Amino acid sequence: MSNKNLIVNTPEPKPGILERGDLFAIAVGMVIGSGMVTLIGPAMAMTGYSVWLAYLTAIVMGFFMVFPYIILGGTMRVAGGPYSIVTNLSGVSAGGLVAYTKLVTPILNSSFALALGLYVNNLLPGITVKAIAVVGICILFVLNLLGMDIFAKVSKILSTILLITMVLYVIFGLTQIKQPIFQFSGDKMFTGGFKGFMLAALLLINSANGYYNILWYGKDAKKATKDVPFASMACVPCLLFIYVGLAMVTGGVLPHDEVAGAPTILPAAQAILPGAVYKIFMIGGPIMAIITTLNGVFNDVRYPLAQAAKDGWLPKFILKENRFGAPYLIYTYTLIVVLIPIVSDMSIVTITNIFQVITFFMNVTVVYAISRLPKRYPEAWVKNKFHFSNGALYTFCTVSIIIYTVIFVKGIFSIKVSYAVAAVIVMLALILIGIYLTKKGGIRIETSLWDPSVKKEEK
Repeated sequence: MSNKNLIVNTPEPKPGILERGDLFAIAVGMVIGSGMVTLIGPAMAMTGYSVWLAYLTAIVMGFFMVFPYIILGGTMRVAGGPYSIVTNLSGVSAGGLVAYTKLVTPILNSSFALALGLYVNNLLPGITVKAIAVVGICILFVLNLLGMDIFAKVSKILSTILLITMVLYVIFGLTQIKQPIFQFSGDKMFTGGFKGFMLAALLLINSANGYYNILWYGKDAKKATKDVPFASMACVPCLLFIYVGLAMVTGGVLPHDEVAGAPTILPAAQAILPGAVYKIFMIGGPIMAIITTLNGVFNDVRYPLAQAAKDGWLPKFILKENRFGAPYLIYTYTLIVVLIPIVSDMSIVTITNIFQVITFFMNVTVVYAISRLPKRYPEAWVKNKFHFSNGALYTFCTVSIIIYTVIFVKGIFSIKVSYAVAAVIVMLALILIGIYLTKKGGIRIETSLWDPSVKKEEK
């Protein structure tokens, strides 16, 4: 192998088949997930009846946090994820940081497995939450090993069921509100002061910005730089209605002390829905949201780690596949990472905070890379769909990095010192390994980032 590092951009494919409506449906499925049905109670414990305002704040902050990604989507056609962005715009060592961060990001899915346990436990109280979480993720592991990606084939149907269920619940629930959630001077409003309100918003923000991941579908989009940004931003009004409405219902149906700190939205749902309807709602809403989100972990990790191994960041033996074409070593590693927090009895809130800490370096690196668009692709930048100046891009990237930094600091102070120290040490170690391998050489990186100014998209 050559000692030189090489970045190769794959040839741009023809326009894909996904149109604006398809991209929007996929983006909605990405963002409406388990966070909305597990974090409202803990957030309410921090800020009281103002939890709906905290969710509103989280959605707005989340938008500005990921807006640089959307700007990129309106400038370039992207298919390779954060890895392609940073290597193409910032260089080899930055790509190593992203590649290695993906080794630890599956930890967030531990919270989804626990959420599944909490909701199924209400249907099957004889089985513990931890047992359901472990069995649930193991079943999905086996299904993926067998190549039976059932959920991917029907994701549009499942997302539609989920969306309809939650919209109907919010509309009905808003008519059942009995608590003073709009009485801003009430004693149960802003119970934790400004600090508690912001802690709640920063906890909820993790569930309010996943729509930006539609950016990676540029390869399959018919008009990527036009429709991908539209699909992302069209999700925001949906979130404002569903998430803020859900927080209003969850916090406004029952007295504060019966809901604050609850790990699910079920106390409110059970109070306003008849028995049979309640069970249908639980399956079509929360459980559906959790399963569709949780099943994605294996492919979310599979492709980045496989690419990292092909490029030289990880050993190539992890690419071995079984007779069904599943990379069983990558899937097994992913399963282990997801199981560790569950068997260690970490809470959903703790897992969320740890995830926010360990992804900080990667997120800031990606946003910084996006800020280099005008220098790296000046012709494409001049034609960006938002018609932004360099100064506007730098401003939005700065705001994004500030929000990521605030979340990082909040995460550090919201978990045990041992967890915070371990998370930072792990991330620093991964950065140093990346720098070492970059200097050693022999890294050959494939990226998927295309300049539409070179070859015009079809109109």
